[in-house]
Amino acid sequence: MADDMTYGALAVASRRRVLEVLRQADAPQDAVALAQATGLHPNTVRFHLKVLIEAGYVVQATVPRSGPGRPQAVYTGVTPAAEAGGYALLAEMLAGQLDDLDGSALAQRAGRRWLHRTAPAGAGPAATDPAAAPTGAGATATLDEAALRATALFAELGFDPVRTPHAGAARIELHACPFLDVARRHPDVVCGVHLGLLRGTVDGLAPQAFDTELYPFVRPGVCAAEIRRRQS
Repeated sequence: MADDMTYGALAVASRRRVLEVLRQADAPQDAVALAQATGLHPNTVRFHLKVLIEAGYVVQATVPRSGPGRPQAVYTGVTPAAEAGGYALLAEMLAGQLDDLDGSALAQRAGRRWLHRTAPAGAGPAATDPAAAPTGAGATATLDEAALRATALFAELGFDPVRTPHAGAARIELHACPFLDVARRHPDVVCGVHLGLLRGTVDGLAPQAFDTELYPFVRPGVCAAEIRRRQS
């Protein structure tokens, strides 16, 4: 299976949702059930299934119907081919090792450090070390600006972020974690990295102006980031 087909199959957020529903299901699912679970049109689901089958993420089978009619097509998620396995294994090994240490804190620092290395020159140290900025710096930044900055980051990294209404906070639901399987087994580490990314992004806009939190698995396969204006 070619790499471009493998990774291209997961490039569309709605297609990843179809695959995630199949992976969480206790039994094979038909296209109608998948449409109901994802909110997509059945024809869109069938198109996504065709791509996922060709890429090796899904297999199709047929089962007899309970009533008259032709056998029914059902689908099951399977483990991807070995091309992606090395990275998944490496992530699992590193996350497991960090779990034995102060995993969450180390992971947050790793997220901030990565953000700092990829930030434009002259962006300043606040993304890596918020204490490096003077108190009150960036206080004129709005909550909406902070949320837009965080949403843009998560979208670029493939999290399929969606802004949702929430009293007193900017809430961003993350519908497609690229590290979902590892995150289920090591949430402190994987979600810690993502929290470090979130905090580094917001602090880079307005150091010490906002409080941020990341809530893992508020619904199956969905995490939520929240940003609030810090109370003085």
